[in-house]
Amino acid sequence: MARKSTKNRCISADSRLYLKNYFELFSHRSIEGASLAMALMTQIRENLTTLFAVLAVFFIILIVFDWGMDLTGTSGRGAASGDVLGLINGREVSYKEFSDRVRREVEGLRQRDPNNEIGEETERQLRSQVWSAIVDETLLEQEIERLGITVTDQEIIDVVKGPNPPEFLTARFRDSSGTFHREDFLQAIAAPENKKAMVEVENIVRQQVKRQKLQSLLLATSQVSENEVRQRFIDRNVTMEAEYVLFDPNRMIQDSVVTLTDEDVRKFYESHPEEFKIRSARRLKYVLFSQMPSKEDSAGVRSEMERFLNQAKSGMDFLELAKTNSEIPVSEAFFKHGELSREKENPVFSARKGQIVGPIQDYDGFHLIKITDERAGKDEFVKASHILLRLISGPDSSKTIQKARDLLRRTRAGEDFAKLARENSEDFGSGVQGGELGWTGKGGWVKEFEQAASKARVGEIVGPVRTQFGWHIINVTGRDKREVKIVDLAMRVKSSSQTVDVAFQKSSDFAYLAQEEGFEKSAEVGGYQVRETPDFTKNSMVPGIGVNDAVSAFAFKNDLGEVSEPMTITGGQAVFKVSSIVEEGVRPFEEVKGISRPLAMKEAKLRKLRDQVDSFHKTLSTGVTFQDAVKGLTNVAAQQTPPFKAPDFPVGIGRDPAFIGMSLNLSAGELSKPFEGLRGYYVMKMISKTTFDSSKFNAERSSLRNDISQEKKNRVVSEWIAGLRAKADIEDHREKFYR
Repeated sequence: MARKSTKNRCISADSRLYLKNYFELFSHRSIEGASLAMALMTQIRENLTTLFAVLAVFFIILIVFDWGMDLTGTSGRGAASGDVLGLINGREVSYKEFSDRVRREVEGLRQRDPNNEIGEETERQLRSQVWSAIVDETLLEQEIERLGITVTDQEIIDVVKGPNPPEFLTARFRDSSGTFHREDFLQAIAAPENKKAMVEVENIVRQQVKRQKLQSLLLATSQVSENEVRQRFIDRNVTMEAEYVLFDPNRMIQDSVVTLTDEDVRKFYESHPEEFKIRSARRLKYVLFSQMPSKEDSAGVRSEMERFLNQAKSGMDFLELAKTNSEIPVSEAFFKHGELSREKENPVFSARKGQIVGPIQDYDGFHLIKITDERAGKDEFVKASHILLRLISGPDSSKTIQKARDLLRRTRAGEDFAKLARENSEDFGSGVQGGELGWTGKGGWVKEFEQAASKARVGEIVGPVRTQFGWHIINVTGRDKREVKIVDLAMRVKSSSQTVDVAFQKSSDFAYLAQEEGFEKSAEVGGYQVRETPDFTKNSMVPGIGVNDAVSAFAFKNDLGEVSEPMTITGGQAVFKVSSIVEEGVRPFEEVKGISRPLAMKEAKLRKLRDQVDSFHKTLSTGVTFQDAVKGLTNVAAQQTPPFKAPDFPVGIGRDPAFIGMSLNLSAGELSKPFEGLRGYYVMKMISKTTFDSSKFNAERSSLRNDISQEKKNRVVSEWIAGLRAKADIEDHREKFYR
């Protein structure tokens, strides 16, 4: 039996509060007329709708910035009627609740952009977003209840009657100048005809205050210190240059001069457990049953396009035909060369005004295109093909040039250019297309190629032309300044219900057999390809699958060898098997012995280098330059960074916290002590450093503090939500309702 809705209990309590405090809370004289009551109710409902829409898609952002109140989304929770789509710590999510919210999201998208086609993939994304929002909302409410966060009657009174009532209540009581008419507001909320509205208001305020209290608890640790603000300013404004020497142990000391026993390696392993920590991870095997459009689906769309073509040939107005049937917005626009897909380009620009070309199939589906107008443009476009031979250094370079000259001779003698390109071109992208590069305007090719192509006549083959990519034989096949206006009737190829049903039936049959007879055996008998993911951690992206809460939940809630029911992923239905389980901890020594040895070797080499590094530093301390100090040292060179800031990766250094940290602690002209970085020992001298601008810092202090504060809040909330999700018992059964 479904659990009783928490929200329903809140409404009941709020109703009692309203009756209890009616004369206290709303003691002002009533005003006549129902207009204000209706306006207030409308305002409330409008705000509910807006809040729901925001919450459904941007819940994390919402609770950080506004901790807004979801109301409509919780209606119907735990309803006894309807099928259970999921469970969140025991709280039932009905199919009706879920589908209603998805429907509202779809309607919202259509209202915001009537021309936006909402296809299967968009709906799939919306379902994922709505499910994620419901999970987060539920966990939020459960956490509020667990912590015992309550709101007193007086707190609600203080919010509603206080100096700053909620904006959604006061909006209707502001004039064009923004002035708030408080007396009118107080009269309206006290009116008996507004009683029903005010019960809703009380519930809204109660939920808001609860969430504000949780917010305060959660973000209490996200204070920003003055040092953090100062450091952020330095990171953004202080530029440094330094000279340095790196003592790289792997370059300066051969392995053969270091004695390293197995016991030494083990001691390193035992003293550095942080180097070998592993997180809990899973690996899955799976079989995918594709729901991508079949040949029959594609043939059906082509047949439909042929029907439209025949209608147009029989005299039906093509523009009206396109407006009625096209699945992409129809607009008459001029196109230049290169602005259409490769599949459309040649047929469209080969046709003349009034012609209809197609059906043409490209990545976007099938197209019937009518050329309605043409004009001369300002820009000239060139169409060309080429054969590319990559540059080779050394004695074989002359052979490459000779081969290019030979290919030029053969093409000019009449051999098929496309055939020679497919056989010889080392530009594999165009090579499979017979060397075809399509139409390109000025600046579309590298300088040398463009100059040669621009001088050639149509039909002329030129070369060999050298560029940074190699030697080119160029065939200029067209020149044109035309721009054409088109009407595009487009239809996307979608999976038919039959295609979807077949995939679902196959996946269901396979899941049953895999659970009974074994996963690999059933796949072999059925002739299905078994794929396997790499290891992945909880609540992370599943490699090859993407972000999929249901798949991740299955992986981490089941034992080794467990087989799933069919689950919806991008591309179709999949059946999974837990193929590997890695528990959190420190990897066993025998497992990491191979990687422990080079780490232990590096540590031993660093110990051997220390005396040499200290001696080098002592020499520098006497005033000797870096260049002079490195004379006589092997595999050591004085180097200098380009100008860099703390968040940068200095060229030649990369991301090395020790190097950046030391840079920040040095003044201009100051020499560092030897310090260990990721690659070895460094000795550094600061050449120049931007001085700290106190006046600029004071001017930016407030905005910097706000930036850091918001980043902390975002991080805290994100980690908090992730923590709740990790501990939650979540069952997602959407795959039973959506194919």
